[in-house]
Formats: sequence, structure tokens, C-alpha cells
Amino acid sequence: MTVAERFTVPASILIALTGCPGAAASGTEGPRAPVAVRAPLSAEVLRAMTRDRLSPDAAVAAYWTAGRMRVAGRPPGGAPPVSRRAGAPLGIAGRTVGKVFFRDAAHGRDFSCSAAVVAGPSMSLLATAGHCVYDAGGTWHQNWIFVPAYDRGRRPYGVWRATWLATFTGWTARKEPDLDVAFVKVAAMDGRPLAGVVGGNGIRGGFSSRTRPVTVVGYPFLPPYPGDRQYQCRRVAEPAGHRLRMACPLTTGASGGPWLDGYDPATGRGDLVGVTTNTDLANTTLWSPPFDDGVLALSRWADRLP
Repeated sequence: MTVAERFTVPASILIALTGCPGAAASGTEGPRAPVAVRAPLSAEVLRAMTRDRLSPDAAVAAYWTAGRMRVAGRPPGGAPPVSRRAGAPLGIAGRTVGKVFFRDAAHGRDFSCSAAVVAGPSMSLLATAGHCVYDAGGTWHQNWIFVPAYDRGRRPYGVWRATWLATFTGWTARKEPDLDVAFVKVAAMDGRPLAGVVGGNGIRGGFSSRTRPVTVVGYPFLPPYPGDRQYQCRRVAEPAGHRLRMACPLTTGASGGPWLDGYDPATGRGDLVGVTTNTDLANTTLWSPPFDDGVLALSRWADRLP
């Protein structure tokens, strides 16, 4: 594998996407070099900010109506019926895990993923998948929000707008599956950081060579799942090449959902050791990059973004 150049986004492109310049890159070279951009806003949101004199938080919240959230990512035809094969959702949605909504600028449509709160120093950090922030078509996602414990349209802890999206250059430049990991900073709400409201999960590495049970949580939206509530798998995760895998039937929409070691159902917390990145065509197996030293370094770098 050749060494990738450090990926940066020209200021002119960032101005066009967000209305203000803002890209960050570390001094690290190669595919594991981190890169971040200020979370882009769509032209529609920027117009609303100017026309209606709205703050970014208010304009993004206005964009994400209940109707948009309900159909984000779904194929035409609306929500599928909930099948018995889906099993039972979590009775009480864990509040450190939530549903992510964003506009996929490359395809011009709304989409969704899953994410989990990280108990970092800023108390404003999320872990998710790289493709949940950066599209294979070469664009950063827009209007990115996190809704902790989203449940059938209910938003018990509010809507949290992303301020920074961070991932590896190996994902943005090469789509390397081992680097399909991202961290997202979110704005405070009424002066309170996200983890101060809902709590956070620990994060650690060293799991890639071990086989043990972990709990995967997410918001799958393709059949047989409805997409509007949390589901989980508690199975054995095992090394598979450079990644981890687990037998689990969760479908699209679970991407970015946490792999939690030591998960406590009473608190909804555990230690992050991975995030869901993909499944097979039969929806029988999930994969995650291992949370190694490079991922932990990315999380610390992202947590220091302003």
C-alpha cells in the first residue's frame, strides 16, 4: 500500500459548503492521518439563516422536521411493517446511543446512521462510522445532527448539531475499510455539553486479538426493522483479518452504532471497542474496524477541536 498524501480541503470549497472556511489536518502523514472539517450546511439551511436570521442550531433544527426524520434513508414507498424477525427493540432506549440524521450531498437525499457518546474531556464527542460523515462520492455530509435515545419520533434529550466531522485520510482518499471510523464534535445546548446531559461511554483499544461477547446497538431501517427505535445484538465478536466481526442480523441504519464491552443495560453504557461499518448481503454478519492506537489517537485529536 502506498502512503497517502495528507488530505486537505481547499478553503474555497469549504466556503461554498459551509459559508465559512474551516478545515483541520494534523502533522501526521499517511492513511492514518486525521482530517476534519467544520460540519457543512446545505444551501437550503444557509438561505434560511440569512432570510430568517436564524442561528445555525435553529436553522438545522428547522430543516429536520418530523417528516424528514421519519423517511431519512428509506427507499420510496414509506416504512416497512415491523416483522417478527426483527425481535424486540430495547424497552428503554439507551441515552448514550442515538440516531444520526444528515443530508448526503453527493446524492441529494437525507439519510441516517447511528452513533454513541464518548466520555472525553470536551464531553461533546461522538463515535460513528467514516461513511456516516464522508460519502464514497467524495463529499462531507451536511446538516448533521444527533438525537440521543430517539424513539418513534420522540427526542427526549433534544437535537444536537455537529460542529466538526473528523475521520482518517485513508477513508476520505482511499475508502480503506479498516479506517471507516469517525468522530464528531457537537455544539452545547443551553450551555451544557452533550455528555453532561446523557452521560458517555468509555473508549479503549486492544480488543482486536480477543474473542469475547460485546453488545452492538443501532437503528437499522431496512426490513425487517422499522428504523425508529434501538435494537441490539449481544454476541461474540472475533478477529477477522484486520477487522472484527459478529453474527448479527441488524441492517442498514445500524452503521456507526457502538460495539460496547461491559455494557450495562441499567445505565446504557459500556466501553467502545468498535463501531458497525457494514454487513453482508444476507444481513447475517456485522463488521467493525478494531479500535487500536490509531483510532484512540483520532478520538483524542477530534476531542480537542474547538
